[in-house]
Amino acid sequence: MIGDAALYWRKPDNVKRAYVDGRYGQMHYRIAVPANGAVAAHPPIIFFHQSPSSGRPFEGLVSEMGRDRIAIAVDTPGFGDSDAPPAPPTIADYAAAVASFLDALKLDEVDVFGDHTGAKVGVELALQRPQLVRRLVFNACPVYSPEKMAEMMTHLEAERPKDVVPQDGSHILHRWKGTKGSYKPDAPMELYNRDFCESLRGLDLAWYGHNAAFAVKHSDNLPHVSQPILVLCPDDGLWDATMASKPYLKNGTIMELRQFGMGAISQHSTELAKILRDFLDGPADDMQPRAAPRQVRAAPALVAKPVRRRFIDSRAKQVHVRVVDPGQTTKVPVLCLHMSPVSSRNFEPLLVRLGKDRLAVAADIPGFGESEAPQKLPSIADLADIMTDVIKAVAGAGPIDLMGDHTGAVIAIDLAARYPALIRKVALNTVPYFNAKERAEKVAHSVYEAPTADAAHLKKRWESMVRIYGPAMNMRDVERNFVETLRGGPFGHWGHHAVFSYDMDPVLPKIDQPMLVFRPKDGLEENTLRAKPLLKNAQVIDLLQYSYGFMETQADEIAGYLRSFYDA
Repeated sequence: MIGDAALYWRKPDNVKRAYVDGRYGQMHYRIAVPANGAVAAHPPIIFFHQSPSSGRPFEGLVSEMGRDRIAIAVDTPGFGDSDAPPAPPTIADYAAAVASFLDALKLDEVDVFGDHTGAKVGVELALQRPQLVRRLVFNACPVYSPEKMAEMMTHLEAERPKDVVPQDGSHILHRWKGTKGSYKPDAPMELYNRDFCESLRGLDLAWYGHNAAFAVKHSDNLPHVSQPILVLCPDDGLWDATMASKPYLKNGTIMELRQFGMGAISQHSTELAKILRDFLDGPADDMQPRAAPRQVRAAPALVAKPVRRRFIDSRAKQVHVRVVDPGQTTKVPVLCLHMSPVSSRNFEPLLVRLGKDRLAVAADIPGFGESEAPQKLPSIADLADIMTDVIKAVAGAGPIDLMGDHTGAVIAIDLAARYPALIRKVALNTVPYFNAKERAEKVAHSVYEAPTADAAHLKKRWESMVRIYGPAMNMRDVERNFVETLRGGPFGHWGHHAVFSYDMDPVLPKIDQPMLVFRPKDGLEENTLRAKPLLKNAQVIDLLQYSYGFMETQADEIAGYLRSFYDA
């Protein structure tokens, strides 16, 4: 049973996700808007997260505040799902990126909530665009002594990427143990697990946030901010440093929240929403003169990325897709469906190659990557039905070609059998065919493994990733895929459960479309052979020299096979 674990992984119903183009590429955000549309009474509130993290911990607070005003949590560049800067940014660069984001949304006055590093971004934004920022709330606002600053710089050095990713995953386990102590004893393990997973997503660039933050002192900048400020001081390891900010507040106060620790933004979002409303909607001195805007260095010239990301509304809420669109083309679009428990990110090398002459799309299967999980354990048919919404959104009435990998292959099989008018040709990486006894055994083992204080769940997952990818991929790519497997959280086993619950025997003979099947040495080579007699119109290509990951490492070769198949 998943139980309460899902509370920290499911997005509230009134929160939506989207992208806009910003200073460094696409910027991802979460937004809630009052249902009645009455937003003029209160300025929008914008949330800036700590480092390394994303806007995800703000989802509950965005939901609560979004009931009577626009509430937005943005992923700062390089974190979450926002594109990274081309070089290590400064806090001024982050603030300029956020300013461009707000301009893209056509917002001319906002309130700001900044958490840790986000507080420094908020201060800088108020100094760069003083007329844009009305009031500010900070969750921790540390002013460090020289000795503490030296200690923090030591920690920063440890965050920088190493030349070699440890094969035993010790760097991941060390980080887990190092940050667990900042959470209160009553903080649920699943909350910490989710926050920890978010902290890993920046990979080699995760140090950018602290690198920028530690180069800027609140003691230098706070005295120049004339807007009203409320500093929240939780017991999150920065109590003394946050209390030390008091002399530097020109127009602000500190609220002691000893009962809150790290993670309180998610765990106590209802209480925090009341605190925010009392401050933001109450009386304050908003009329103090504001300093002239700080100058901002010019935005860098960027090369447009071929892969664009967006969300598609479906019967299972929002589905996240990656798209390469060449523009005018007569070729049939292709939709790629990934294996479990990773995401469509694995298809990016293939999308770039296929997208040169056709619309190429890869979807995060619901419950994985950035797609919302269904409300209940889905079947393969459920997932296939959701994909028809994606197909209609990107290809209209169709038809479309498919590329399915492992779990994605089973979804593709079901789509081809039940929606023949939508599906023209089908390519598969393996056919995960199992008899009834095998399926029953595997379903029994497709269960949720809850996080443990000793990080045994992470250790087991890391060892599994190293084992299945073997020497075929370098350790940085293994690490990236490891992080992607964590995105499903308590829903991460749903893909395999759906696969092993699916009986292919009555389905495969119904498929009349041409099929191309890759057969690598990935543990399913015999299963694929056993399925072959049930396939009417299939070509099987043996690629036994390859194992897991070859769809990424051998993208040129695979794109060649697919283009020949789709264009024949």
